[in-house]
Amino acid sequence: MDFSIIINTHNQSKYLGECIKTCLNQNYFNYEIIVVDTSNRPSKDKYKDIKKLKYFHIKEKFKKFPVLNQMFQIEFGLKKSKGRFICLLDGDDKFSNLKLYKLSRIINQTNIKIIQDIPIIFSKDFHKGSNIKKYKKNIFFQKLFISWPQIFGTSTISCSREILEEFFKKGKPFSWGFLAIDVKLMLYAYNNFSHINKYKGITLKRLHKKNLDKNFSNLISRSFWLRRKMQIEYDYFLSGKVKFNLDFFLTKLINMIL
Repeated sequence: MDFSIIINTHNQSKYLGECIKTCLNQNYFNYEIIVVDTSNRPSKDKYKDIKKLKYFHIKEKFKKFPVLNQMFQIEFGLKKSKGRFICLLDGDDKFSNLKLYKLSRIINQTNIKIIQDIPIIFSKDFHKGSNIKKYKKNIFFQKLFISWPQIFGTSTISCSREILEEFFKKGKPFSWGFLAIDVKLMLYAYNNFSHINKYKGITLKRLHKKNLDKNFSNLISRSFWLRRKMQIEYDYFLSGKVKFNLDFFLTKLINMIL
């Protein structure tokens, strides 16, 4: 099996059918779809006759930190999957029908282990490409402010089975409760492997009022700065180095005040 698409979903029945349909419409053949659902009203019977798809309904494990449930779902799906390469997908997002085909070209031409593509952001009202933050690659910005790569979301990440298994064993992803898997996995890759931003538009990321990340996107909220602190701590855990830059001191100061 070349690819396993692991779909994590929670109370997203409104979007899940469309999400699965884009996976079934791939211009590629050797793959499987694993759906791991923690919804209050599961959709198991609706998808039971789809040959490429395996559907699992499990209970939420973490009440205090919802993003850890997503991590738990992906770990569960990984154990049930057979693919050599894993594509992550949120239940409200979509894939272009060329996603697996284009990923296979990269994998066959290089020895790359983890790929983050650049998504299209969409809702019922708009459809646009993601903003590329070129300053993130500026060496002076990296030294003075933040050295982390730009992160585009869980659904844009694909990696070898070995990396994801190693991430769950060595990366201790359940120890930082406010950090979602996209942040942790890309920081893990940044500190341990080469990774590539390749292709635009093979992932479509949906914006709506229930996006989990919106809870942490307000600069004046305590949650934002708590998560920022955890991100710095996780980066230190992975690299073994404290990066004394402006972001470090500002985050420390604000968390002391809060």
